[in-house]
Order: sequence, then C-alpha cells, then structure tokens
Amino acid sequence: MNVTAGDLKALLDAGNGAQLVLQEGSLAVLSAEELSRHEGALTVIERETLRQRVGEQPEDRELDEQAAILSTQIDTLGA
Repeated sequence: MNVTAGDLKALLDAGNGAQLVLQEGSLAVLSAEELSRHEGALTVIERETLRQRVGEQPEDRELDEQAAILSTQIDTLGA
C-alpha cells in the first residue's frame, strides 16, 4: 500500500481526531465522527501523531519521508 504526501496533507487538514486508515485495501482519511462507522479499519496514523512528527506546516520533503515510512510499515504488516 502506498501512502502519499497528499494523503498526509489531507490528514493534517482534516481536523482534530482524524485518522488515516486502511480498510478493504484502500486508504482513507476519516474524521473522529466517521471512525465509529468503519469497524475493522486499521489505523495507519492519527493526525496528532503526524503533527508531532512533522510540525504545523511541514515541507513536502518531510511529508514524502513520512509517507515512505508509513508505506513500509503497512507492507511489513502484509496489508
């Protein structure tokens, strides 16, 4: 599964409590309200965790690096 910088930008823009999740082979950014309707979704990263890693206004390079790390973690899980 390939996480992109665009996925991470969408997550940062999504608001408090949002998460990037993997469900049925697809990545999606879900708000806190939507999460309860997506049982079985695997959380890839929470918005707050990403903000702690890259700051408030990350450069594209930082997002590309985090996307590569997350993609590798997903692949390692066999998802």
